Amino acid sequence: MRNNFYIVIVAGGSGTRLWPVSRENSPKQFHKLTSDKSLLEETYDRIKDLTESENIYISLGANAALQTKAQLKEIPEANYIIEPEGKNTAPAIALISAKIFKKDPQAIIATIAADHTVKNNSNYTETLKSAAHFVDKNPEYLVTIGIQPDSAHTGYGYVKIGRKLDNEKAHEVEEFVEKPNLETAQKYFDSGKYLWNAGYFIFRADKMIEMFENYAPEIYSGLRAILKAIGTEDEKEIIEKAFKEFPKVPIDTAIAEKVEKIAVIPADLGWSDIGSWSSVFDLLDKEDGNVHRGHHVGIDDKNCLFFAQDKLLATVGLEDIVVVDTPDVTLICKKDKAQEVKKLIEKLKEQGKHKYL
Repeated sequence: MRNNFYIVIVAGGSGTRLWPVSRENSPKQFHKLTSDKSLLEETYDRIKDLTESENIYISLGANAALQTKAQLKEIPEANYIIEPEGKNTAPAIALISAKIFKKDPQAIIATIAADHTVKNNSNYTETLKSAAHFVDKNPEYLVTIGIQPDSAHTGYGYVKIGRKLDNEKAHEVEEFVEKPNLETAQKYFDSGKYLWNAGYFIFRADKMIEMFENYAPEIYSGLRAILKAIGTEDEKEIIEKAFKEFPKVPIDTAIAEKVEKIAVIPADLGWSDIGSWSSVFDLLDKEDGNVHRGHHVGIDDKNCLFFAQDKLLATVGLEDIVVVDTPDVTLICKKDKAQEVKKLIEKLKEQGKHKYL
């Protein structure tokens, strides 16, 4: 395969369920949640040897650019793809495709999240290589990566595996399924025919533009204008105008659920999207059944997560509790209610307490 493999780290997530550490101007990918490196730095380290350094790009909003540049000094300025406003993943991937298409129309592009954790790094890199190889041989296909589930999780979408394609690791996608209830998730898990949808996509640049033309005309009209404007003095203005008109829609519903030729590669990655403080608890090492990060001392606590900073956090007799302490906010919640932290964000907005967001 010629050197046309491009990796784009999509760093536009907000991570509201990890508030108060994750904030609007400093979302979760910039924080050291599970190691001594940020999630963004961990992601870059996983993929940096998979292709040439000039083929690694970052896709993000302007508000995250300074932090990203501070953490990833290796990425050249020209490789930042800046979204003028957040419109979900379909407009983001449209802009990514346009920018790289102008450099190499037959570029094979992998879009990966900046805010996930992976324990099986070698499986991760091998899976991305397999996906790129498959697209190189079958450029009409859109490829996604499906995570081998280890539980009947209700917080993820699922992908149903179809027949195997050729002698590759890829399978046809039979269907995408939205986040299920527990009973349905258990059926999916027991069947062995469903994978978690990690939201990673691999495709050829020119073919993705065709997919937008065929399946998402409401985005393609703006995409066509962007393609004409790239490299001209009007580029920034045209991209801003297009994004104002783009619908807020994920790539899954705009493209992936509509295309005929879509494949999935199953992968055992030791993967988590770190969607809540309870998932942080699951990922980190325990001491006396608890997770301790930062300056904390406790007595008779059970099954708790303590995420402290400089101030001493002291606890006695807590059970199944999350305590996250930051300089201006302290969060305390039941561990099994950690998914509902997102509702606090809405309440803060209602009360006009925007300085805490």
